[in-house]
Amino acid sequence: MGSRDGGLPTALGDVADLPGWVERLFDGFGIAVVLCDLGGVVRHISSAALGLLPGLVVGRGVPGAREGGFEVVVGVSVVIGRFRELGDGWGAWVLRDVGDERAREVAVRRAGVRADFLARASRQLGLSLNPARTVRAVVELATELGRAATVVLVDGTYAHGERGGSTRIGRWERELLPGVLVDALEGAASGVERHHAGHLGGSGWNPLVDLGGVGEAVTARLSGSELAGPVLVVWVAADDVAPVGDPDGTVLGEFADRAGVALAAARVHAQQVATAAALRESLLPGALPDVAGVDFGAQYRPATGIGALGGDFYEVSPDGRAFVFGDVVGEGARAAVVGGRVRQVLGALRLVGLPPRRALRVVNESLVESGDGRGGVVTAVVGVIEPRGDGGVRVELTGGGHLAPLVLRADGSVRVVDVGGMAVGEVARAVFRSETVELAAGESCVFYSDGITGARGGVGGEEYGVERVRSLLAHCHVMPAPAVAERVALGAQQWISGAGHGDIAVLVVRADPRRTGA
Repeated sequence: MGSRDGGLPTALGDVADLPGWVERLFDGFGIAVVLCDLGGVVRHISSAALGLLPGLVVGRGVPGAREGGFEVVVGVSVVIGRFRELGDGWGAWVLRDVGDERAREVAVRRAGVRADFLARASRQLGLSLNPARTVRAVVELATELGRAATVVLVDGTYAHGERGGSTRIGRWERELLPGVLVDALEGAASGVERHHAGHLGGSGWNPLVDLGGVGEAVTARLSGSELAGPVLVVWVAADDVAPVGDPDGTVLGEFADRAGVALAAARVHAQQVATAAALRESLLPGALPDVAGVDFGAQYRPATGIGALGGDFYEVSPDGRAFVFGDVVGEGARAAVVGGRVRQVLGALRLVGLPPRRALRVVNESLVESGDGRGGVVTAVVGVIEPRGDGGVRVELTGGGHLAPLVLRADGSVRVVDVGGMAVGEVARAVFRSETVELAAGESCVFYSDGITGARGGVGGEEYGVERVRSLLAHCHVMPAPAVAERVALGAQQWISGAGHGDIAVLVVRADPRRTGA
């Protein structure tokens, strides 16, 4: 029998009559085709098909063939076959090698997992500036690269965690620590290094690690921008498939860079907070004196915010005869230092008997002539107290541009004392003014910072303002000085309803003939 119209043979025995151009077409275009009869017996094999499945033999079935299709692995190739009925008693298996395609899909999938891991790590490591929390985050994330992870810190401690478990803290002893970890802690090692787990963990420096089944320990420094710093150890088990595959250590290297920066930032932040706390502590106002005839009250509430520092200050001399109340323009460590320096200088000038106006001039010259133009600008009021024979006191005020004090009379009326004067440290030839305030028994003079009047709150975010302070004081005329100071500070804080604020400072001087002093 021959073929009909030059097509496929019409009988199983006619496969030899397959037109030559068809065979040349298969081979010329590398088409992998296996012609079979409907019984599945191979009748013709193209060269490309034989290259994919060398075991194909004419007259036999296709190895591994199942109805509709099959998939077999041949070396590095993954061959898939799809069956098509051609009619006239013929069928064909079309073969295709999808090994490279599958490998690319796996590579893309793994790259996506790694990219997602690094992006998630960056987010989680940036959530906290607390060193302990950051270390725990590093350990928890690193367990996705192995069975367990340890962060070895230079302070003699380590944090260890198993995947899915909690992070525990321990202490390491230098004599037990392997040399490779000592070198890494001291900055002598670099990059990602692989070690036998027994060599790195066998000395017992970290009793929390379970070496059973762990074959490899991979180390990476977490030093950020510093030469020496923490070291990360990822414990890898041969029979364990980690959520994030990292056969060449590339992901660990990138993660270590991110973790190192996060740990360094947390360390720096902790140091700044500690420094700010120590500075704030050293600049806190001294205790108020207990003297006859005068009642003092004060409130100082530092600015809110981690490490926040402000420049509000006050000081009352031990004999209760002089005081200073002021505020440095600006905020931060520099403002706090300038405020402390001004307070100390004025105290020293008082001890040598320099009058307040002259003392402010000296401070002004010092700030203006500081050299770098950043000596600081300060508003201040300096007061000298002189008891009177009738139970009242005379207060001589010298103003350097500070907010006007308020005098609270015995009948509840409130008067503004416009002392005036120019800010200290702003211009070389600053002019300072003086004003005398007479306080009868039971009357007070109230000094306050812009942390009071500038506090924003209420429905529209308005400033608290002087008028609200005056209205509040009108109900405080029978209170002792400490209660008046507390009421003023509390009024401002209630106004802002728990929001952040700058320094809040209040000083109250009250004539009180009933006080006999210590």
